[in-house]
Amino acid sequence: MKTSKKLALSYLVLLLCFLLSLLLGRYPLSIGDIINILLGKDSGSMSANVFYNIRLLRSAEVLLAGMALSLAGYLYQSAFHNALVSPDTLGVSGGASVGAIVAILFFEGGFLTRQIFSFFGGILAVLLSLLLAKLIGENRRMSLLLSGVICEALMNSLIMALKYFADPMTQLAVIDYWLMGSFSLINRSKLLSTAVPVIPAIIICILMRHRFKALLLNEEEGASLGVRMPLLYLACIVLSTLLTASVVSVSGIVSWIGLLAPHIVSVLFRSSFEETLCLSLPIGASFLLIADILSRTLSAAEIPVSILTSFLGAILLFIFLFLKRRKAL
Repeated sequence: MKTSKKLALSYLVLLLCFLLSLLLGRYPLSIGDIINILLGKDSGSMSANVFYNIRLLRSAEVLLAGMALSLAGYLYQSAFHNALVSPDTLGVSGGASVGAIVAILFFEGGFLTRQIFSFFGGILAVLLSLLLAKLIGENRRMSLLLSGVICEALMNSLIMALKYFADPMTQLAVIDYWLMGSFSLINRSKLLSTAVPVIPAIIICILMRHRFKALLLNEEEGASLGVRMPLLYLACIVLSTLLTASVVSVSGIVSWIGLLAPHIVSVLFRSSFEETLCLSLPIGASFLLIADILSRTLSAAEIPVSILTSFLGAILLFIFLFLKRRKAL
Protein backbone atom coordinates (compact mmCIF):
# COMPACT_ATOMS: atom_id res chain seq x y z
CA MET A 1 0.00 0.00 0.00
CA LYS A 2 1.32 3.45 -0.92
CA THR A 3 2.23 5.89 1.82
CA SER A 4 -0.51 8.32 0.76
CA LYS A 5 -3.15 5.59 1.06
CA LYS A 6 -1.86 4.50 4.47
CA LEU A 7 -1.99 8.08 5.76
CA ALA A 8 -5.41 8.69 4.21
CA LEU A 9 -6.83 5.54 5.80
CA SER A 10 -5.32 6.21 9.23
CA TYR A 11 -6.51 9.83 9.29
CA LEU A 12 -9.96 8.75 8.10
CA VAL A 13 -10.14 6.42 11.11
CA LEU A 14 -8.96 9.29 13.32
CA LEU A 15 -11.65 11.60 11.92
CA LEU A 16 -14.31 8.97 12.62
CA CYS A 17 -13.06 8.47 16.19
CA PHE A 18 -12.97 12.24 16.76
CA LEU A 19 -16.54 12.57 15.48
CA LEU A 20 -17.70 9.76 17.78
CA SER A 21 -15.96 11.50 20.67
CA LEU A 22 -17.97 14.65 19.92
CA LEU A 23 -21.25 12.73 19.74
CA LEU A 24 -21.04 10.27 22.64
CA GLY A 25 -21.22 10.98 26.36
CA ARG A 26 -23.64 11.42 29.20
CA TYR A 27 -25.32 14.16 27.18
CA PRO A 28 -25.47 12.65 23.67
CA LEU A 29 -25.37 14.87 20.61
CA SER A 30 -26.47 14.06 17.09
CA ILE A 31 -24.77 15.08 13.86
CA GLY A 32 -27.75 17.37 13.24
CA ASP A 33 -27.18 19.03 16.61
CA ILE A 34 -23.52 19.68 15.78
CA ILE A 35 -24.37 21.09 12.35
CA ASN A 36 -26.95 23.46 13.89
CA ILE A 37 -24.46 24.52 16.57
CA LEU A 38 -21.74 25.24 14.01
CA LEU A 39 -24.22 27.22 11.91
CA GLY A 40 -25.19 29.25 14.99
CA LYS A 41 -28.80 28.07 15.08
CA ASP A 42 -28.59 26.68 18.63
CA SER A 43 -26.31 29.27 20.20
CA GLY A 44 -26.90 29.56 23.93
CA SER A 45 -28.58 26.17 24.20
CA MET A 46 -27.50 23.33 26.47
CA SER A 47 -26.26 21.40 23.43
CA ALA A 48 -24.07 24.32 22.34
CA ASN A 49 -22.65 24.66 25.85
CA VAL A 50 -21.83 20.95 26.02
CA PHE A 51 -20.28 21.00 22.56
CA TYR A 52 -18.09 24.09 22.90
CA ASN A 53 -17.17 24.02 26.59
CA ILE A 54 -16.89 20.28 27.24
CA ARG A 55 -16.94 17.88 24.32
CA LEU A 56 -14.83 19.79 21.76
CA LEU A 57 -12.16 20.79 24.28
CA ARG A 58 -11.92 17.29 25.69
CA SER A 59 -11.75 15.59 22.29
CA ALA A 60 -9.02 17.99 21.14
CA GLU A 61 -6.99 17.34 24.31
CA VAL A 62 -7.32 13.56 23.89
CA LEU A 63 -6.25 13.83 20.25
CA LEU A 64 -3.13 15.85 21.16
CA ALA A 65 -2.29 13.52 24.05
CA GLY A 66 -2.59 10.42 21.85
CA MET A 67 -0.35 11.92 19.18
CA ALA A 68 2.22 13.14 21.70
CA LEU A 69 2.53 9.85 23.60
CA SER A 70 2.62 7.66 20.49
CA LEU A 71 5.32 9.81 18.88
CA ALA A 72 7.35 9.89 22.10
CA GLY A 73 7.11 6.11 22.37
CA TYR A 74 8.31 5.51 18.83
CA LEU A 75 11.23 7.91 19.20
CA TYR A 76 12.33 6.23 22.43
CA GLN A 77 12.07 2.80 20.79
CA SER A 78 14.14 3.97 17.82
CA ALA A 79 16.79 5.72 19.92
CA PHE A 80 17.30 2.76 22.26
CA HIS A 81 16.78 0.03 19.61
CA ASN A 82 14.18 -1.66 21.78
CA ALA A 83 10.56 -2.23 20.73
CA LEU A 84 9.46 -2.60 24.37
CA VAL A 85 10.69 0.82 25.48
CA SER A 86 8.09 3.53 26.12
CA PRO A 87 7.57 6.51 28.43
CA ASP A 88 6.09 4.04 30.94
CA THR A 89 8.82 1.39 30.87
CA LEU A 90 11.61 3.98 30.99
CA GLY A 91 10.11 5.63 34.06
CA VAL A 92 9.54 8.90 32.19
CA SER A 93 5.83 9.05 33.03
CA GLY A 94 6.62 8.35 36.67
CA GLY A 95 9.37 10.97 36.74
CA ALA A 96 7.10 13.55 35.11
CA SER A 97 4.42 12.71 37.68
CA VAL A 98 6.87 13.21 40.55
CA GLY A 99 7.77 16.62 39.14
CA ALA A 100 4.13 17.61 38.75
CA ILE A 101 3.23 16.49 42.29
CA VAL A 102 6.18 18.43 43.73
CA ALA A 103 4.91 21.53 41.90
CA ILE A 104 1.38 20.97 43.22
CA LEU A 105 2.37 20.33 46.84
CA PHE A 106 5.23 22.72 47.45
CA PHE A 107 5.03 25.45 44.81
CA GLU A 108 1.25 25.81 44.37
CA GLY A 109 1.97 25.01 40.77
CA GLY A 110 -0.06 26.39 37.93
CA PHE A 111 0.04 24.78 34.52
CA LEU A 112 3.36 26.32 33.46
CA THR A 113 5.10 25.45 36.74
CA ARG A 114 3.69 21.93 36.61
CA GLN A 115 4.91 21.45 33.04
CA ILE A 116 8.41 22.68 33.84
CA PHE A 117 8.70 20.39 36.85
CA SER A 118 7.21 17.50 34.86
CA PHE A 119 9.74 18.01 32.07
CA PHE A 120 12.75 18.01 34.38
CA GLY A 121 11.33 15.06 36.33
CA GLY A 122 11.01 13.12 33.06
CA ILE A 123 14.53 14.08 31.94
CA LEU A 124 16.01 12.95 35.27
CA ALA A 125 14.13 9.64 34.97
CA VAL A 126 15.55 9.02 31.47
CA LEU A 127 19.09 9.86 32.60
CA LEU A 128 18.70 7.58 35.62
CA SER A 129 17.48 4.72 33.41
CA LEU A 130 20.44 5.16 31.05
CA LEU A 131 22.92 5.33 33.93
CA LEU A 132 21.51 2.18 35.53
CA ALA A 133 21.53 0.37 32.17
CA LYS A 134 25.21 1.27 31.70
CA LEU A 135 26.07 0.02 35.20
CA ILE A 136 24.12 -3.21 34.68
CA GLY A 137 25.79 -3.80 31.31
CA GLU A 138 25.35 -7.18 29.60
CA ASN A 139 22.67 -7.27 26.91
CA ARG A 140 21.74 -3.68 26.00
CA ARG A 141 18.05 -4.33 25.44
CA MET A 142 17.61 -6.35 28.61
CA SER A 143 19.63 -3.96 30.76
CA LEU A 144 17.57 -1.00 29.55
CA LEU A 145 14.31 -2.77 30.40
CA LEU A 146 15.63 -3.75 33.83
CA SER A 147 16.84 -0.21 34.51
CA GLY A 148 13.44 1.12 33.42
CA VAL A 149 11.70 -1.21 35.87
CA ILE A 150 14.04 -0.07 38.66
CA CYS A 151 13.55 3.61 37.76
CA GLU A 152 9.78 3.24 37.61
CA ALA A 153 9.80 1.56 41.03
CA LEU A 154 11.86 4.43 42.44
CA MET A 155 9.49 6.99 40.93
CA ASN A 156 6.48 5.14 42.37
CA SER A 157 8.09 5.13 45.82
CA LEU A 158 8.66 8.89 45.54
CA ILE A 159 5.04 9.37 44.47
CA MET A 160 3.83 7.42 47.52
CA ALA A 161 6.11 9.43 49.78
CA LEU A 162 4.81 12.70 48.35
CA LYS A 163 1.22 11.50 48.76
CA TYR A 164 2.02 10.90 52.43
CA PHE A 165 2.65 14.64 52.81
CA ALA A 166 -0.46 15.64 50.87
CA ASP A 167 -3.47 17.08 52.65
CA PRO A 168 -5.93 14.14 52.86
CA MET A 169 -8.90 16.51 52.79
CA THR A 170 -8.00 18.60 49.75
CA GLN A 171 -5.01 17.17 47.85
CA LEU A 172 -4.75 13.40 48.25
CA ALA A 173 -7.92 12.38 46.39
CA VAL A 174 -7.15 14.80 43.57
CA ILE A 175 -3.62 13.40 43.18
CA ASP A 176 -4.85 9.79 43.26
CA TYR A 177 -7.47 10.38 40.58
CA TRP A 178 -5.05 12.45 38.50
CA LEU A 179 -2.41 9.70 38.59
CA MET A 180 -4.88 7.27 37.01
CA GLY A 181 -5.30 9.61 34.03
CA SER A 182 -8.38 11.62 33.24
CA PHE A 183 -9.57 14.18 30.71
CA SER A 184 -12.72 15.10 32.63
CA LEU A 185 -11.52 18.52 33.84
CA ILE A 186 -10.15 19.86 30.55
CA ASN A 187 -10.79 23.54 29.88
CA ARG A 188 -9.43 26.11 27.45
CA SER A 189 -6.38 27.00 29.52
CA LYS A 190 -5.40 23.34 30.00
CA LEU A 191 -5.85 22.62 26.31
CA LEU A 192 -3.72 25.64 25.45
CA SER A 193 -1.00 24.58 27.90
CA THR A 194 -0.83 21.20 26.13
CA ALA A 195 -1.07 22.55 22.58
CA VAL A 196 1.68 25.19 22.94
CA PRO A 197 4.53 22.69 23.53
CA VAL A 198 3.05 19.62 21.81
CA ILE A 199 2.16 21.02 18.37
CA PRO A 200 5.59 22.61 17.71
CA ALA A 201 7.33 19.45 19.02
CA ILE A 202 5.28 17.25 16.66
CA ILE A 203 6.03 19.55 13.71
CA ILE A 204 9.77 19.49 14.51
CA CYS A 205 9.76 15.69 14.73
CA ILE A 206 7.96 15.38 11.37
CA LEU A 207 10.39 17.81 9.73
CA MET A 208 13.33 15.92 11.22
CA ARG A 209 11.99 12.44 10.41
CA HIS A 210 14.64 11.76 7.76
CA ARG A 211 17.41 12.82 10.13
CA PHE A 212 15.91 10.81 13.00
CA LYS A 213 16.16 7.72 10.81
CA ALA A 214 19.85 7.67 11.74
CA LEU A 215 18.72 6.62 15.24
CA LEU A 216 18.39 3.11 13.83
CA LEU A 217 22.18 3.03 13.26
CA ASN A 218 24.78 2.45 15.93
CA GLU A 219 27.13 5.27 16.88
CA GLU A 220 29.98 4.09 14.65
CA GLU A 221 27.76 3.78 11.57
CA GLY A 222 26.19 7.17 12.20
CA ALA A 223 29.55 8.85 12.69
CA SER A 224 30.85 7.32 9.44
CA LEU A 225 27.95 9.01 7.64
CA GLY A 226 28.72 12.37 9.23
CA VAL A 227 25.81 12.30 11.70
CA ARG A 228 26.44 13.80 15.12
CA MET A 229 24.83 10.96 17.03
CA PRO A 230 25.13 12.48 20.55
CA LEU A 231 23.27 15.61 19.40
CA LEU A 232 20.67 13.47 17.64
CA TYR A 233 20.12 11.36 20.77
CA LEU A 234 19.85 14.54 22.86
CA ALA A 235 17.27 16.06 20.50
CA CYS A 236 15.27 12.82 20.52
CA ILE A 237 15.26 12.52 24.32
CA VAL A 238 14.41 16.21 24.88
CA LEU A 239 11.53 16.20 22.36
CA SER A 240 10.15 12.85 23.56
CA THR A 241 10.30 13.90 27.22
CA LEU A 242 8.70 17.27 26.42
CA LEU A 243 5.83 15.48 24.65
CA THR A 244 5.33 13.10 27.57
CA ALA A 245 5.59 15.75 30.29
CA SER A 246 3.14 18.05 28.49
CA VAL A 247 0.49 15.35 28.66
CA VAL A 248 1.26 14.08 32.17
CA SER A 249 1.24 17.58 33.69
CA VAL A 250 -2.34 18.15 32.48
CA SER A 251 -4.02 14.73 32.30
CA GLY A 252 -1.97 12.52 34.60
CA ILE A 253 -0.44 9.19 33.60
CA VAL A 254 -1.95 7.75 30.42
CA SER A 255 -0.42 4.29 30.06
CA TRP A 256 0.43 2.09 27.08
CA ILE A 257 -0.18 4.55 24.22
CA GLY A 258 3.53 5.12 23.59
CA LEU A 259 4.25 1.41 23.66
CA LEU A 260 1.25 0.19 21.69
CA ALA A 261 0.81 2.67 18.81
CA PRO A 262 4.06 1.76 16.97
CA HIS A 263 3.20 -1.95 17.35
CA ILE A 264 -0.23 -1.38 15.82
CA VAL A 265 1.41 0.37 12.87
CA SER A 266 3.94 -2.45 12.42
CA VAL A 267 1.16 -5.06 12.38
CA LEU A 268 -1.27 -3.19 10.13
CA PHE A 269 1.27 -1.69 7.72
CA ARG A 270 4.69 -2.67 6.48
CA SER A 271 6.19 0.77 6.85
CA SER A 272 9.56 2.49 6.72
CA PHE A 273 10.87 4.53 9.66
CA GLU A 274 9.44 7.77 8.28
CA GLU A 275 6.05 6.19 7.56
CA THR A 276 5.84 4.61 11.00
CA LEU A 277 6.67 7.92 12.65
CA CYS A 278 3.87 9.69 10.75
CA LEU A 279 1.36 6.83 11.06
CA SER A 280 1.88 6.50 14.82
CA LEU A 281 0.32 9.94 15.29
CA PRO A 282 -3.23 9.15 14.05
CA ILE A 283 -3.12 5.54 15.29
CA GLY A 284 -2.20 6.55 18.84
CA ALA A 285 -4.75 9.37 18.85
CA SER A 286 -7.50 7.06 17.55
CA PHE A 287 -6.76 4.44 20.21
CA LEU A 288 -6.83 7.02 23.01
CA LEU A 289 -10.06 8.57 21.68
CA ILE A 290 -11.71 5.14 21.75
CA ALA A 291 -10.49 4.54 25.31
CA ASP A 292 -11.76 7.96 26.41
CA ILE A 293 -15.18 7.33 24.83
CA LEU A 294 -15.42 4.05 26.74
CA SER A 295 -14.29 5.72 29.97
CA ARG A 296 -17.27 8.07 29.95
CA THR A 297 -19.94 5.75 28.51
CA LEU A 298 -19.41 2.31 30.12
CA SER A 299 -20.73 3.33 33.53
CA ALA A 300 -22.53 6.13 35.31
CA ALA A 301 -19.28 7.20 36.99
CA GLU A 302 -16.38 8.00 34.69
CA ILE A 303 -13.62 5.39 34.61
CA PRO A 304 -10.02 6.70 34.74
CA VAL A 305 -8.67 6.35 31.21
CA SER A 306 -5.45 4.53 32.18
CA ILE A 307 -7.51 1.60 33.46
CA LEU A 308 -8.90 1.11 29.97
CA THR A 309 -5.68 1.84 28.05
CA SER A 310 -3.80 -0.64 30.23
CA PHE A 311 -6.47 -3.34 29.89
CA LEU A 312 -6.94 -2.93 26.14
CA GLY A 313 -3.23 -2.37 25.56
CA ALA A 314 -2.17 -5.54 27.35
CA ILE A 315 -4.62 -7.64 25.33
CA LEU A 316 -3.67 -6.05 22.00
CA LEU A 317 0.07 -6.27 22.66
CA PHE A 318 -0.23 -9.99 23.45
CA ILE A 319 -2.18 -10.52 20.22
CA PHE A 320 0.37 -8.56 18.16
CA LEU A 321 3.36 -10.41 19.66
CA PHE A 322 1.60 -13.74 19.11
CA LEU A 323 0.88 -12.87 15.48
CA LYS A 324 4.47 -11.78 14.92
CA ARG A 325 5.71 -15.06 16.36
CA ARG A 326 3.35 -17.04 14.11
CA LYS A 327 4.65 -15.17 11.07
CA ALA A 328 8.24 -15.87 12.06
CA LEU A 329 7.64 -19.64 12.31
